[in-house]
Amino acid sequence: MIQYKVPALRGHDYVDDLIRSSRGWDPEEPVQIELGHGSVYPNGAVPFAAAIDTMREAGKTFTAPNLPAEKERLGVIDPMTVDRYVRYETALTNVVWKYRNEDEAHQLTSKYMDALTDKVACEAGVIDALNWCIYEVLDNVFQHSKAPAGYVMMQLHDQSRKCVIAVSDMGVGVQQSLVRASAESHIDPSQLREAHLAIAHAAQAGVTSKGRMNQGNGLFGLRRAIEINGGSLSIRSGRGLWMSKAGVVTASSDLNRPVLDPDRHQSTTVDWQLDCATPVSINEALGRTDRGSELLEEIEVGPGHYRIDAAEIEDSIGSRVKGSEVRVRIQNYLSAGAKQIVVDLTQVGVVSSSFADEVLGKLALEMGELEYRRRIFIDGASVTNRGLIEKAIELRLASGG
Repeated sequence: MIQYKVPALRGHDYVDDLIRSSRGWDPEEPVQIELGHGSVYPNGAVPFAAAIDTMREAGKTFTAPNLPAEKERLGVIDPMTVDRYVRYETALTNVVWKYRNEDEAHQLTSKYMDALTDKVACEAGVIDALNWCIYEVLDNVFQHSKAPAGYVMMQLHDQSRKCVIAVSDMGVGVQQSLVRASAESHIDPSQLREAHLAIAHAAQAGVTSKGRMNQGNGLFGLRRAIEINGGSLSIRSGRGLWMSKAGVVTASSDLNRPVLDPDRHQSTTVDWQLDCATPVSINEALGRTDRGSELLEEIEVGPGHYRIDAAEIEDSIGSRVKGSEVRVRIQNYLSAGAKQIVVDLTQVGVVSSSFADEVLGKLALEMGELEYRRRIFIDGASVTNRGLIEKAIELRLASGG
């Protein structure tokens, strides 16, 4: 049994060490992984999980018998998959997910957007921008990498209002993908001599490995959204690294960096951080005419009319914790451009006082009572529920906090 210790998972040093170490392992001998107590970030956990899973599919055996429950839930050794997801039971964030086709990429994107909408108050355009960017990057795995699956982790930091995401695959890498396609695409071959130059070229508008079949705006749109927002973006592929932070771009290639297989498994990791407290427009990022918010389309019942159906919140009416998620969701609808929102409580059972306070009392305090009553409307509430809601608002406004 080979013993392999991993003190932490932040950045690519740990997956690089894993690949180097694997070169000296007996192919027939199983490897026992021990995860330490160090911090775990998406840019470390996701490429590590992708490498482990790829080596496992090639016949290598990995075990982690002494993994604490909190480490096991991270999915680094056994990534979560969409078919195992159970609503209200399976954690969406801070977990490595493996997705195997475009449909699973779409499902994961939708679930991530639900988590973000419920957990973090976002400024205008942030949710729509992330929705577009996440799916584009997840889908890139199948469009360009030749990999059979992708891996992703999202972390939400509600206090700092930051969203951190990493997406990895163990495919051919950006440079090799573009070299193979250069004859049929709008690609400048002179930009492909080094890995970091190829990454920088891939992040330009209209550059794609799919010839004339694709527009080539995936990485470009992500890059522009990050630049507008003031966040950070890192793309590591093969032996190249391209980074943008606060508008400053750095890039380099390291010919000594290990790759699992130069022909098939160079791997690519796209790692970015968006500031949910800073507005961003995906329309501006892509240079396209203004379009409506996809987030608001979910609750639009007519032009400019938005309604939250009772079924959307009925599972939350007895909980302050769930109430907090409903309040944040309403805040995000307002930030996305809804002028007025109707909350439908038709046939909803008795609303708990804690829920009424957490959602409507706090909204009234944060928005101001006049603004609250001008933009938030309750429909279909029983006499009991309406009384509980008004009392919660009265008490919260009186307390001032």
